[in-house]
Amino acid sequence: MYMRRFGLKMRFANRFAGGRIRRRLVLLLGAVALGMLAAGGDAGRAFAQAAASRAPDVPYEPTPHKVVAQMLRLAQVREGDVVYDLGCGDGRIVIAAVKEYGARGVCVDIDPQRIRESRVNATAAGVMERIRFLEQDLFATEIREATVVMLFLWPEVNLKLRPKLWQELRPGTRVISYIHDMGDWTPQQTITVQGRAGERRIYLWTIGSPQVR
Repeated sequence: MYMRRFGLKMRFANRFAGGRIRRRLVLLLGAVALGMLAAGGDAGRAFAQAAASRAPDVPYEPTPHKVVAQMLRLAQVREGDVVYDLGCGDGRIVIAAVKEYGARGVCVDIDPQRIRESRVNATAAGVMERIRFLEQDLFATEIREATVVMLFLWPEVNLKLRPKLWQELRPGTRVISYIHDMGDWTPQQTITVQGRAGERRIYLWTIGSPQVR
């Protein structure tokens, strides 16, 4: 009987000690996370991005390189522009804008794999230092700096994004969308290109123009 009681006491003590250790570990991890956020910097941003990540809005489909070239020409990208690609995939649009036109660029994608690919491709192209890479939800990304915004999304995502473009982008900013329009925003210009599955359209809008309201 004594030995049985002793065994029960030991198991209770072990569970109690284990519980205290687990509670202390949780508190320690919580403190580390809060410290990272408070300190800011790369570690804080990485933690915030990991906590906020979700499934991408659209599946990844690379834009054909010939279409990329036509998108950049339609946008009249030039030196001094800041080109944002919201849902950048492997970074090819921004990389081409930086390498061929002397612009600066920002690659935005919620998928960490796409951001890793973008970094690798930018390094190979020799333009890494002129591009920022944001592993973020495109609806939460600060875009006020952009002078050109590139999109290859879905119709419903374009419509959901439209108020953000209108509110945050400065007058004169060009918005380019491959395949999908912006509802009742009348495009300033439309061109037809040869995509992977036949003819497709590229649309151009300019923020502040009469067609964009």
